[in-house]
Amino acid sequence: PASTHGTSSIPLAPAPDAPVWDVSNFSLVDGHLVLVSRDEEASCRSRNRTGSSISESSNLHPAGGRRDPDPAADERSTRGAGRSTESEISATSQLSNVKGLLWKRLRDRKGRGVPKTDMPAVTVPDGERVPSRSGSRESLLPPPSAAELDLTGDNVIVRPVHGSIVGEKFCFQIITGEGSRSFGCTSLAERDRWIENLRRTVQPNKDNCERLELALSLWVYEARDLPPRRRLRCHLHLDGTLFARTTAKVAGPDGELFWGELFQLAALPPARALTLALCRDDHPGQPVASITVPLAELAAARQPLERWYPLSGPGGGERVPSVRVRGRYREVRVLPIVRYKELAEFITFHYRELCARLEPTIAVRHKEELAGALVRVLQSTGKAKSFLIDLGVAELDRFDDREALIFRENTLATKAIDE
Repeated sequence: PASTHGTSSIPLAPAPDAPVWDVSNFSLVDGHLVLVSRDEEASCRSRNRTGSSISESSNLHPAGGRRDPDPAADERSTRGAGRSTESEISATSQLSNVKGLLWKRLRDRKGRGVPKTDMPAVTVPDGERVPSRSGSRESLLPPPSAAELDLTGDNVIVRPVHGSIVGEKFCFQIITGEGSRSFGCTSLAERDRWIENLRRTVQPNKDNCERLELALSLWVYEARDLPPRRRLRCHLHLDGTLFARTTAKVAGPDGELFWGELFQLAALPPARALTLALCRDDHPGQPVASITVPLAELAAARQPLERWYPLSGPGGGERVPSVRVRGRYREVRVLPIVRYKELAEFITFHYRELCARLEPTIAVRHKEELAGALVRVLQSTGKAKSFLIDLGVAELDRFDDREALIFRENTLATKAIDE
């Protein structure tokens, strides 16, 4: 909504040294986020920040945009707004062990066993939070105004914060007319639950309003012709505000440097330009070189745009530094939920015919996006498990005599189950 971006005097991204509050010490009460912990000093902590080495950016892997496995990401907190709702529980039960069920059907059909590997579960004692990856936590006395945040006013923004900025994964930020506060969670699921609950508190009729959702997906691959043996980061700015940064690495003697990091920035404020700035780790405020890319250029391409961008710097020189990135900027206009009712009903009752018609006609690069969308729609209608089983059984029938290809080809079934 346009009203969520009116606090221009408040920074849209927290400073790298901003304190991060432990969200488990807060509770959402009557439109206010209230500190309920007795030990107020321990509720706010300062971390040993190590840049994006513990950020949410993914290193370069063939799997693309998948996050690295993290035991904390599977933790389901039961405190505060982290309490699971009935819809979350049903969604988990819908999607549990679908692939295992399909393999069992194949074993029953073949009359012979198929080796199965059980992944060890990571258990966390009830009531304990997974320790932060960012090292020690020093106590920091919180200002009195931070003990309670009023979310009932105008122009309240709730948005995720990239880990490379605050020095810890799974954080979000609340911006009000009085200031900005950052909060840390133990898992991605817990952070998403808090953000959703807070946004519904700020805008109770969120599902009935048309809104524009903005997101940037950017691979920062490498740079060349850099000052040799300098420890550098690549900073990502949107209209002058720092939103993420790469790990600090030392350029080689030939001036080449490789990062291979993926940044998924969602719930962005309206912006016009992306600036990529190479900065020394010891002087982050003085860019060595930079380039500004209009976001309209990244939004116009139907597929992520990849290219080398020459950088301009204050010093000049014979060799012009350049950086290779691959990015896509998306502007998605979300209509009121009632407008999607007929589409949801059609998908729920006709997904078999829909997939059968689309499977042979769409390109492989579109199948993952389509499969993910179908899973999310059917998860909301309670049909996700039936959908996955039906696609999986059809996959078993097609490759009945070629087991090596089952769930290994670029089919809608494989993409949907992986989702």
